[in-house]
Amino acid sequence: DIVAEPRSILILYGSQSGNSEELAEQAGKACQNHDLKASVKAMDEIQITDLLNQKRVLVYCSTWGDGEQPDNAEDLWEEANGGAITSLQGLNFSVLALGDVSYDLFCESGKEWDIWFESMGATRVHQRVDCDVDYETPAAEWTATVLPLMAAIEDDATSGEAELPNAIQLTEIEAPEEVASEKPEKSQWSAKNPYDSTVTVNYVLNGEGSRKETRHIVFDLGDSGMEYKAGDALGVIPVTSSDLVDDVIVALGVNPDEIVDTHAGQMTLHEALLNYYEIHQANRKFVASIGAKFASSDSTEIRLVKRQRVSVNSGNQTMDWSWSGQDDDYPEGFIPSMANVDPAQELWESLSTDDKAMENYLWGRDYIDVLNDFGHLGFSAQDFVDQIDRLKPRLYSIASSPDFEPGTVHLTVGIVRYEGQGRAKTGLTTGYLADRVPEGTSGVRVFMSPTRSFVLPKDGKKDMIMVGPGTGIAPFRAFLQQRKADSAEGRNWLFFGDWTEAGEYLYRDEIAAYVEDGTLDKLDLAWSREGPEKVYVQHLMAKHATEIWDWIDNGGYFYVCGDKNYMAKDVHTTLINICAEHGEMSDEDAKEFVEQTLMREEKRYLRDVY
Repeated sequence: DIVAEPRSILILYGSQSGNSEELAEQAGKACQNHDLKASVKAMDEIQITDLLNQKRVLVYCSTWGDGEQPDNAEDLWEEANGGAITSLQGLNFSVLALGDVSYDLFCESGKEWDIWFESMGATRVHQRVDCDVDYETPAAEWTATVLPLMAAIEDDATSGEAELPNAIQLTEIEAPEEVASEKPEKSQWSAKNPYDSTVTVNYVLNGEGSRKETRHIVFDLGDSGMEYKAGDALGVIPVTSSDLVDDVIVALGVNPDEIVDTHAGQMTLHEALLNYYEIHQANRKFVASIGAKFASSDSTEIRLVKRQRVSVNSGNQTMDWSWSGQDDDYPEGFIPSMANVDPAQELWESLSTDDKAMENYLWGRDYIDVLNDFGHLGFSAQDFVDQIDRLKPRLYSIASSPDFEPGTVHLTVGIVRYEGQGRAKTGLTTGYLADRVPEGTSGVRVFMSPTRSFVLPKDGKKDMIMVGPGTGIAPFRAFLQQRKADSAEGRNWLFFGDWTEAGEYLYRDEIAAYVEDGTLDKLDLAWSREGPEKVYVQHLMAKHATEIWDWIDNGGYFYVCGDKNYMAKDVHTTLINICAEHGEMSDEDAKEFVEQTLMREEKRYLRDVY
């Protein structure tokens, strides 16, 4: 139990990739400046009744997937809505929500916690702030504003443990041995304590001549005891390229063995950059901090006060003059040189005053690029790690069923390669998996990220429509494996596509086998770079609109996995149009049916988009 003490503040975080956790820890440290005693806790480290008798609570919460609570917040959210608390009067709170505005349910989890605290009678001391992917500045401003407000709140006259009048008394009843809990036992492996797996398979799926690189990678779960289901994700914690680490350290001009303080303890700079920080992509925070270098340095003024010129042919002096440097007694036609402005300062000022310019500058640049522009200003090893992002795991939709592929987990990974500032570059984790983890590599750090929403129908007789072009095929490979293993009676319909059939038809033989044995009842393929017109999955959906509506109207499930920026939005719009036309609804009613009835109430429209 967490007992409230005088001047105490409880800081909770619900975090999937670590951003909310980092912000919560920073706020906990800042509390010292406001005479507050902070207790920073992950949401899965407390019970909902721990909120009773708290005076001050801050919540940092990200949103995962399609409006879901992050993994470490799901259980607490269920408790919060389970009736164990009836009132939180006397508690003061504020919520910072993290999300991605390109998702329909932007910052949904943070919004839900904000509404819940208010519904319990708690007092909101500051309006919720919803942060997009560039969250650092608004998050820092929110924290800087809310902490003084929390510090100004007076404690009650009594302190220490007290009775809990707002908690419902629960009687513990011993369940029969044969009745198992519906809630799975929490795995010992997590982002903070990953399992060292061995990669047993790693090969390119694409056909010859393809301009894409998509890999099938298999991880051996060994004796980990890790369990998963179709629809879950695997977290992979990468190791940065040692060549990139060495090049960044050279650009900094510091000793790789210098000891630095990090969130993971003291270690050498080389170890920190290799395993604990992200250096493949420069962040806004580091570039913004460079301004302090200019502010703290004195301007240098250069004046030419004497000039002589001698002819190399005759040796005769052709010019000889001097100037006091102060008065206007310089020769006619000469313009004195004044302050010497560092071009780096001009660049930084142009970036700091123009968000679009900053965004364009950061795109594709790593810290070698930034240090090429600003490295002469001098950065200590500690200054550098204090301003860059912590290394965060990447989550990948699992492409296997544990019943079909026992003891292993499979991924379908699109490798990111590009050229930036004249150098070949890769994505952090995709480059790690493609270039530094050949078959047989051990010590690859992984953990499971279970989902409670992107799951198969409990009733195996229900029909399923799956839309997953490109690497979006991954969870549907798992779904088809599981449906076959379960001998599920429901029909399965897959919409798949990519650039070309020859180059990007992933798992062609497997899909053909599923069609042959009846596991896959319908298959529609869209190739966008074959033929005179581009064909995408949404075009094929529109072509089969009548049948899609029949499946949905008869209780079928509709799944989407893949690109959130274009594909998922186009599929979403097409689905609404299908429901409007064939469900005989108005556009407004169709939108309500898809987004409220199918997605939220019946949970038959499920998405895993990224």
